[in-house]
Amino acid sequence: ILCKRFFDWSLESQQKDGNFGPEATKIDYWSRYIMLKVLIQWYEITADERVLPFMVKYFRYVVKTIDKNILTGWSKARVPDLLYSIKWALEHGADDVILQYAKKIDTLSYDWVDFLSDLPFNRPTEIYINWKKMLNLNCDKIDEYVPFHATHIVNVAMGLKHPAMREAIFGTNLGFEVLDNGLRSLKKFHGVVSGCINGDEHLAGADPNRGSELCFVVEAMFSMMASIEVFGDISLADYLERLAYNALPATITEDFMGHQYLQQANQVMCTYDEKRPWFNNGPDSNLFGLEPNFGCCTANMHQGWPKLLNALWFTEGADTLVSVILAPSSVSVSLTGEKFNVQLETEYPFRETLRYHIRKAPKNEVALKIRIPSWCSKPRLNGEDVIPQNGFINIRRIFDAGETIEVKLPMEVRTSRWFNNSIAVERGPLVFGLSIKEDWRPYRQVAGITDYEVLPKSPWNYAIEEHLSAKIVEQPITKVPFAKNNAPVKLYTKAKKLETWEIKDGNAQTLPQSPVCCDTVEETIELLPMGCTKLRISEFPYYKD
Repeated sequence: ILCKRFFDWSLESQQKDGNFGPEATKIDYWSRYIMLKVLIQWYEITADERVLPFMVKYFRYVVKTIDKNILTGWSKARVPDLLYSIKWALEHGADDVILQYAKKIDTLSYDWVDFLSDLPFNRPTEIYINWKKMLNLNCDKIDEYVPFHATHIVNVAMGLKHPAMREAIFGTNLGFEVLDNGLRSLKKFHGVVSGCINGDEHLAGADPNRGSELCFVVEAMFSMMASIEVFGDISLADYLERLAYNALPATITEDFMGHQYLQQANQVMCTYDEKRPWFNNGPDSNLFGLEPNFGCCTANMHQGWPKLLNALWFTEGADTLVSVILAPSSVSVSLTGEKFNVQLETEYPFRETLRYHIRKAPKNEVALKIRIPSWCSKPRLNGEDVIPQNGFINIRRIFDAGETIEVKLPMEVRTSRWFNNSIAVERGPLVFGLSIKEDWRPYRQVAGITDYEVLPKSPWNYAIEEHLSAKIVEQPITKVPFAKNNAPVKLYTKAKKLETWEIKDGNAQTLPQSPVCCDTVEETIELLPMGCTKLRISEFPYYKD
């Protein structure tokens, strides 16, 4: 394995006191939280026996040093990620003494459980913080003056796993209700249709012109995966799919050589512009490139898809296999002491059919549970209508190798309401955006990689019918499914140009309150899955039919 020497160096760098890593950052806890998560993945691949005692020794180091080298900044705000590693260690045989470590560490964390129980910031961060006045403050002291870390969007994403970590480690009983309440509040006050919580570095309100950071997307995905492990609620899986199948591909180029720091739900041009509405991000934040604005997303974006794989299948007890996140995949597990091998053949999220091929089955009775997304009102099992129980179809019997179980999830076109009473168009787990012709213009070179501006070459300022009907056109799915020129599914619907809605300072003007008056001629517009678009309108004003 090519990366083995890096892991060997990290594991061999541990000192007698338990700390590890580069000398230059030895007093920093947060960077070690990240590496512990990396070591978990290394263990999953290699079963390297050095990992567990290494981690326990580091936990002991943290507990022994945090009274003097107290948790501040990122290290305090992101304790839930350290708790995730402690949870993993407990599940893999670590001595229960680390429960005491976890308790002490958790008491020194920023309390995201309180945050999610009663969201303290329901307006954009500029209401609470005057950033220009903060620039001269010492970074370690900034939380004494303003809620810097509590409004930081990536901290929020990481904090979402805090209720699940407390539930799993300490046995609290309020975890899911707290997380559910917090997610509802964040979506209400700062959410957009892609699943993003707006934060152009800090919580930014629900205006689809505001930005949401790529690091938020992948960290929120990971927090949902970690929370599904504990709570198993399908609403978390619905949210994880919304992020994975919409927000994530929408902000990364098809060749994976460029990304944005910030994406917008309504994104009509991606240009270097000093007048963008960001709270404190730079004017290049929504360019596509190697590291626009800052390099954290360059390092972090790659966790999105691989870690999603860990949320596809779960086991429940000794005899149940659970299909949670829906994607083409195969799994082999041991149930009641025998192998159960299942292949899920599907073109989801673009198509509605799931075929579960049983490749090898136990001789005993076992269960296969299949999640039914909340948007699906009439699922079918082997051609028959079926009523899910708590969001799942539960098939418990003796399975035969070679049999196939077919589930249909009818995908009807539907609408949802967003900022200023706007309408978004959805089908299945996919959000759809206006197809805008794109003019990609090289802006600069960074380490041999081109950063691009993207400008519109076709009209974008459309309002749609309130009660729309849409024609669905399906196309073959290619090796790059989230591709503008080969979108697997397209929608066509009626719309009118809203000529008073114009571009200002690189953005669409503030989304007008719907309904709007349109005297223009009705046209047919094309909508693509959001992940296939780099320019888009995804929250539309509407006019009365």
